[in-house]
Amino acid sequence: MRYRRLTSEELSAVEGEFVKFLASQGLDAAEWQKVKSDNPDQVEYLLDEFSIFFWESTTSRITYIEKVSVDDRWLFKFSESSAEVLRWQKVEGKDKLDVSKGKKEFPEEARCREIFLLLEQGLIPCTPDSHEELSKLFEP
Repeated sequence: MRYRRLTSEELSAVEGEFVKFLASQGLDAAEWQKVKSDNPDQVEYLLDEFSIFFWESTTSRITYIEKVSVDDRWLFKFSESSAEVLRWQKVEGKDKLDVSKGKKEFPEEARCREIFLLLEQGLIPCTPDSHEELSKLFEP
């Protein structure tokens, strides 16, 4: 599967969207209860399909994503087929920052998967302001 299935806790947090998804599949609350009791394979299929839908729609709206720790900061800015990466890191034992910049190209259809993998590593969406703040370190 391209994305992992949402956990029970995650499904609970997006219950309204899941209900709308089930309705789009022609299932109301009573029919969903019947499917859950009579057809576990269909339940598995619907949970997987909703998870794909959720991750695709969520990641498609993300442009900026970051990870901040005490000693370093990573920031990614995504376009349709590439990601710009900015990083600053404290140099151990010195009052100095090491800054680096990079770019990764990928096929357009891989954009959401790239963002998903970063989310799974603990990065979180952020605002464009974060990117502008960090990009100042790269100005001559």
